Amino acid sequence: MLTKISGPLYAVADTRSIFIDGLNTLVIADIHLGFEEDLARQGIFLPRRQFYHVIKAINKILDLLEDSIETIIVDGDLKHCFDRLLRQEKKEVSQFIEYLLDKKIDLVIIRGNHDNYLPIVLKNYNVKFYEDYRVSIGDQKILVTHGHKDVDIENIDYVIIGHEHPSIAITDKLGILTKVHVYLKIPTVINNQIIVLPAFGIYQAGNRITLDKNNYLSPIVRKYGVIEEAIPYAIIENEPAIELPKLVELLST
Repeated sequence: MLTKISGPLYAVADTRSIFIDGLNTLVIADIHLGFEEDLARQGIFLPRRQFYHVIKAINKILDLLEDSIETIIVDGDLKHCFDRLLRQEKKEVSQFIEYLLDKKIDLVIIRGNHDNYLPIVLKNYNVKFYEDYRVSIGDQKILVTHGHKDVDIENIDYVIIGHEHPSIAITDKLGILTKVHVYLKIPTVINNQIIVLPAFGIYQAGNRITLDKNNYLSPIVRKYGVIEEAIPYAIIENEPAIELPKLVELLST
């Protein structure tokens, strides 16, 4: 059920989330509520399943962890549309907040690059909205930030980001290509670790990870990450997260 990623950070089954042991806190990223309406504006029509998947996944996590979650941190991109607040976004963000309030769960939201106009909804609720968020467990310091901005990560042990939507491509013997979402644990040049979360939204297909730093979206990864030594953890349906070889071994074969 729980797969240790590093220190107090654990992947929860196949749910694309991180549990911070000792704080009863869950971290998820890149939900992208309103994605379907934004695509409909462009003439692409998808079933509106994102919100229902999110609630189903959180219910699964709460069941697995026996309702021990006291706080959920959304690490950026709770909503999807850049240039406005869509009707679907307003409705579903409100429903999401009210769902967690009913569960007596504290909600912390980190600003992502898609979260323009989100304060219009949040002003109706007592929800904390941060550029980044710091917590400690004993002498271990954890920084939660979305990842789209360059942030000072010195004197931090673990930096949790989203933004990248990491995945790997697996080809079977028949040549059929499958994308698999992954967590990514990246050591840094200053001897701490960046933990990259997979996207929590079902329509966020994932960006293929590579050994080329220039292909990564986050300036934090590009500036500090030692990509060759990064370790992915694959997410397989109904299975615990699976640790894979280092990227230099995985992608050089």
